[in-house]
Amino acid sequence: MRGYLFVVVGAWVISITYGVRFAFGQFLPAIQREFRLDHDDTALLACSVYAGTCAALLVAAFLTERWGARVTVMAAMAFAALGALTVSLAQSQAYLLASLSFIGIGSGLSMPPLVAGVSVLCRRYKERAVSVINAGTGAGIVAASMTALQFAETWRTCFLVFALISVTLSLAAFFAVPRRPVANARSGSFGEVFKSPGLHQAASSALLFGMVSAAIWTGGGLSLVGLADWSAAEISLFWIVLGLAGLLGGLCGDLVAKLSLAEMHSVSFVGLGASALLLTMAEHSATLAIFAACLFGIFYMTGTAMYLIWAGRISRNHAPTVVAVLFFMLPVGQILGSAIFGQLAGHFDYDHVLVVFTLMSSCFILIQVVSRIDLPSRYGARDADAVPIEAAGVSGATAEERGDTRWQDAG
Repeated sequence: MRGYLFVVVGAWVISITYGVRFAFGQFLPAIQREFRLDHDDTALLACSVYAGTCAALLVAAFLTERWGARVTVMAAMAFAALGALTVSLAQSQAYLLASLSFIGIGSGLSMPPLVAGVSVLCRRYKERAVSVINAGTGAGIVAASMTALQFAETWRTCFLVFALISVTLSLAAFFAVPRRPVANARSGSFGEVFKSPGLHQAASSALLFGMVSAAIWTGGGLSLVGLADWSAAEISLFWIVLGLAGLLGGLCGDLVAKLSLAEMHSVSFVGLGASALLLTMAEHSATLAIFAACLFGIFYMTGTAMYLIWAGRISRNHAPTVVAVLFFMLPVGQILGSAIFGQLAGHFDYDHVLVVFTLMSSCFILIQVVSRIDLPSRYGARDADAVPIEAAGVSGATAEERGDTRWQDAG
């Protein structure tokens, strides 16, 4: 019972930490008007969020394995609340810059400890649990978009409410998240994890996934305005549909069990490419643009959940560390993809740029051929109990179902 409660609370933690981050983008037009921000100022603010996220991911796994999941989740909620509060009180661009860094830190700290908590409380349905928690991102997008749609001009009050919600949710997280998961004596070292060929393969895939996803995250709103002259309210509807569709990403754990990790890898990249291609037709059909939002929401959330599952298969003893590496590569890829989109958009029409990103998504074939996702090479970290499922002769069984005890709950 406690495991199910943890999954619900974990999904809400992701929803608020990522939702506050997405909320800034939704309220950006009103903030731009108040602070008279130009495009360079806006880009700097966006980069501060990514920078905070990346910096936090570099230390999130260490904090989780050294101090425990509960402490790290509480730190994530504290930064999310502090960031939202300071945004609501911001009086200058420098103040906004610091506030958005706090928000980025909150989102970066949140996922690795939740993965550690899943290893303690959800051993028999771990892959389903991480998929459902990850789908909380979709709920955050929906909440941010609907709030911005209704209360765009009262953005300070909205961020104050976000801060209060973060504080309230932190109380639930304190009781739901296990206090201190500790790797047992058999666990592999960090050095073995970072030398793992499987980690290198997954990190390369995550980098490319982030780059391709920038076609929608960065270029979606720009393309809808440039191609179809959509209004701010219509663009908010686009993001709401995207977030609602993203909730289906919670099914990823079940789909991996029915298909395979390799097949889900292929499907996710194909889905991103198809959504970018459909968006090129926005000027001819609003329905196709909304369908593009649905596809992207489903396959982006499915893809990120896939990386959570993949992380557990690379090193089950240090899954939070692998998650931190992969979720670090995702925003790095998004930064690179955003830069590519911006450069191409300066020379070509938006529909041509989106076609380029569709072609980029086909590069997943190269990574899949090189990585051979379903083979034992992904267990390169050589955890003491990291035996390929197929080799163990247990089709579809998780390590936990075979009696894996690498984590202990000291609290």
